[in-house]
Formats: sequence, C-alpha cells, structure tokens
Amino acid sequence: MSKLHVSRQLACPVGQAPGFVMEFFDQRRDAAGTPTMALRAPIQIPGLPEIELARDCIVQIHPHHEAGDMTKRYRVTWQSSGGGPFPKFSGILEIANAEDYTTCVLDLSGTYEPPLGAVGAAFDFTVGHAIAESTGKELLERVGSYVEQCSRSVETAKRNRRETQTT
Repeated sequence: MSKLHVSRQLACPVGQAPGFVMEFFDQRRDAAGTPTMALRAPIQIPGLPEIELARDCIVQIHPHHEAGDMTKRYRVTWQSSGGGPFPKFSGILEIANAEDYTTCVLDLSGTYEPPLGAVGAAFDFTVGHAIAESTGKELLERVGSYVEQCSRSVETAKRNRRETQTT
C-alpha cells in the first residue's frame, strides 16, 4: 500500500470553499451521475523530455463528517474509467483553515495499491509514486482554480454591493 499526501493553499475563505468544491464535481457528472474527468500527470524522467500521461477517471466524492469536527472533509476515490493495470486511490479531501479569513487549504491524503504485485511495487518505487503525486496535485490545482474563481466573483459582488449602498 502506497501513501499520497498533497496540499494547495487557496485564496478563498474557508466558509465559502465547501460549496464551490461540490459545485466543481457536480458540473463534471456523466449521464449516469458519476463525476468523471481526465486526470493528467506530467512525468519528468532524467534524460528524457517531459511526458504527460492522461487517463479518464471516475471520481467519487462524498461528505465525511466526524463527531465534533469543525473541518469540512470528503471521502474521495478515483480509478481509471477504462480499467486496466492502474491503481485505485482512496482518501480524504479536507478543507482546512489557513492563516487568515481570506485563505484556506485543500489537503488530500490517502492510499493506493500499485497493481501487478512485485512488478507494480517496483514501478511505484521508481516512477509510479511520482505519477500518483502529480495526479493528486493536478486534481487540487483544477479544484483550487475553480474555487478561487468562484470566490473572487462572490467577493467582487459583495464589494460592489457595499460601494453601491454607501453612495
């Protein structure tokens, strides 16, 4: 079992982010209602040009609340929609407080089982973990960019309302 942990700071108040995160995934639902997206993983192997792997993945996200918890958490899984020898990720996406009211942190942690037994474990040790980490970062980048864009729109509308009320 391999572990994955990646984070991304967002320019968005922690109170706004959960709604925008769910909106992001809701907009990517297929005809069956399952969030599906292509996750890309740029890979840098010394001596070779950068390679970008892309795989359509089925992403599942469900709220995950623990008693007494003030942090918004979601159970997240993804796996290749086409099957094949690709790992299935299972973990937690957390929206945590950051340094001030205007920021928060998306934190993704979880595990995946490299396929193909010992061969897969060796691949994971040499290149596979970098692919998994890159995939997680790409997911957080896409979610984070969407959340920040939505937050900017909300904050601009608030500012415009205040300015209109004072004039």
